[in-house]
Amino acid sequence: MKRIQNYWNMLTHIGTDTSMSYMDFKRAHMVNLIALLCILPAFYFSITNFVEQRPLLALINLSNGLCDIAVLFFQYHRKHNYAKLMLLGSNFIFFFAGAMLYQNGAEYFLLCILISSTLLYEDRRIHMLFALAVTLAMILIYIYPDLNSFEQPVPVLRVLYNIICSLIFIVVSVNFFLKIIYSNMRKIEDQRQTLQAINKDKEKIFSIIAHDIKSPFATLETMVLALEQQVLDNSVSADFIRQLHLRIVQQNQVLDDLLQWGSSSLRGMAAAPSPIAVRPVIVDILLAFEEQITVKQLKVTVDIEEQEEVMVNKDHLVIILRNFISNAIKFSYVTGEIGVFSSQDKHFTYIHIKDQGIGIQPSTSALLFNVIQRKSLGTVDEPGTGLGLVLCKDLIERNKGVVNINSTPNKGSIFTVGLPTVESPPHDIATKSSPLSQVKEKTATPQKTAGSFEIH
Repeated sequence: MKRIQNYWNMLTHIGTDTSMSYMDFKRAHMVNLIALLCILPAFYFSITNFVEQRPLLALINLSNGLCDIAVLFFQYHRKHNYAKLMLLGSNFIFFFAGAMLYQNGAEYFLLCILISSTLLYEDRRIHMLFALAVTLAMILIYIYPDLNSFEQPVPVLRVLYNIICSLIFIVVSVNFFLKIIYSNMRKIEDQRQTLQAINKDKEKIFSIIAHDIKSPFATLETMVLALEQQVLDNSVSADFIRQLHLRIVQQNQVLDDLLQWGSSSLRGMAAAPSPIAVRPVIVDILLAFEEQITVKQLKVTVDIEEQEEVMVNKDHLVIILRNFISNAIKFSYVTGEIGVFSSQDKHFTYIHIKDQGIGIQPSTSALLFNVIQRKSLGTVDEPGTGLGLVLCKDLIERNKGVVNINSTPNKGSIFTVGLPTVESPPHDIATKSSPLSQVKEKTATPQKTAGSFEIH
């Protein structure tokens, strides 16, 4: 049965290819369907009418079937206009001749040809031409009902058969294109919603540029001018240069995040998840923040299994964790502690970033992932990373993940990212049961001096 279906699909798509427009593809498909459905009945009635002593009608049916085969030939050679003209023209002539000479109900197929011409052509002049031809043909059929007096008329059942088949064809053909119209309407609606989402992303990006790009560059300009003056006065401060470098690094991170987000959001690109080991990503991020960790004398502990992996786009994971870790460093008190650890449940691997910093008010945390926050300075006036948690939530959702925050003002916060777990044998990963909503505390136990991090 499946093989027959495959052959049928192959026949109904003769002459079509992916380079065709959607409507041209559907029209070619419809031409093939009509031709294929007409061939067998045409040959069957050609034999039947010949046996029943109606040779002229048998010849009409035979010619009709041969013309339908010619339609498929034109389709195969990608001569779609010839195929449409052959299909409509030959059927018009032969159905008109059959109805005129035998009163066999074929005039109802002329209505089918009129509808088909409307569906297969966009040119209204062609519509009017077929409408005029069909109207004239119907008038002639009913004005001259007794032209053929030398052959037996067709049976009443044959007439009923033609009438029923023509009505079925009208219903099927109209529904065929109604389905196309409704499908197009759904696609248009999907595209409208996609454009709406892209516009929202664009508004976010412009808001970020206004808040977090323009102002820091103005600050950098001021600092460079101040450095120039210090150079002229031979009073260059190492701390001033370090602060300038820090701001440049942070602003470069903002631009990198913005470009990553913009390239995926504005072009509608979907995340391409793959199994990613979490710990190496976190190690690389912490190495990039080593200077800030040292300056604030922070103790950072990473407690994540070597084998733990998540299904995620790697670039997205880097941006997400870099923003969360950056925030943890930014809002931690000097000599504070930061813990990065993980847990798992049935569906997700959770990465928790815990700090002992200034925390967040409940009213603020409720909006943290939904509204672009104005730039805020850290505990030692560090500049922000720019895109913040709105971007993180967007990227997490693109990767079918979840995010949560538990925070206590003046005590610290735990940011939790849940991403789909890569299925592994039970002995590969030591599962730690800690659902997203239940993560409250996990104290890091650093073993090194302040301003360092340790990976377990």
